[in-house]
Amino acid sequence: MNFCVGKQGIKITYDTVFRKIFNPETKQGIHRLEGLLSSILDRTVRIIRIMPREGTQMTENASFVVMDILIQMDDNSFANVEMQKIGYNFPLARADCYVADIIMIEKSPKEFHTCKNKYIHRRKPTFNTGIFPDNSGLHEDIFICLDSFHSIIHNVTKDSTELDAWLTFLSCTEPEIIHSLIETFPHFISIYQEIADFAQSPKELITMLSQELYIMDKNMERLMVAELQEEVVAVRAELAEAKTAVEKAKEDIEKIKEDTKILQEKASNEVRILKLHCQHKTPQEIATALQLSSDYVISVLNTI
Repeated sequence: MNFCVGKQGIKITYDTVFRKIFNPETKQGIHRLEGLLSSILDRTVRIIRIMPREGTQMTENASFVVMDILIQMDDNSFANVEMQKIGYNFPLARADCYVADIIMIEKSPKEFHTCKNKYIHRRKPTFNTGIFPDNSGLHEDIFICLDSFHSIIHNVTKDSTELDAWLTFLSCTEPEIIHSLIETFPHFISIYQEIADFAQSPKELITMLSQELYIMDKNMERLMVAELQEEVVAVRAELAEAKTAVEKAKEDIEKIKEDTKILQEKASNEVRILKLHCQHKTPQEIATALQLSSDYVISVLNTI
């Protein structure tokens, strides 16, 4: 509603909006993708081919947005870039699983909050910001935390970079910031004009919001499952620790029992040796009577 009446911008990370703005099947979409990727990779890139992957391409049923793109760098080298938008737990494991190169996160997991004033984390093979220090990778990853960016960068100025502009575009819905963005970077005006056309087509807008609600519901289900799985793993770890502690306690008890038995036998033997000694028995006689070694009997008698 706020978007329709001009009080707030629409979230660009809505899958439907994202697909419309960065549609790889149109020249405009390709141009925008090239601009976004060039600013993230900090070098000029040209998209050679879009390679959709069944089950992971941008669809309403997807819980994340994935683009599989073949690009050519400014040095004529080629690279394959996969781009995802995720917001779940275990981000590093997911990136390794999907072999994703660029991962945009709307709501950063707790692991990323350990790095203050950092919103881009590049792994090559370890992360330049120090997160996940024990996890090096075989491929390059770029994690972009849109929520961290939005909390750090509050406005667009003449000193802002092209990357700042794109991340502001992707994360900002406040009209005053959008205004400063298009003032400083006028090439975003046409994109926002295209987005504003949503408000002129209520049917298309309602359809889009319905799709987003469906996707959000699916995302929430997956998030809840991920959180439950994390809880299950934690509980299993606690149970394993408790089981280990119980087994250790049992071993300690058995050892105490054995030590106690040995001490009791030793005390009993010493009492019996002393009784026979009081009867004027020789060490050899005592050893024979009690079936003990003569050396042991003598050692006990020497302590008297």
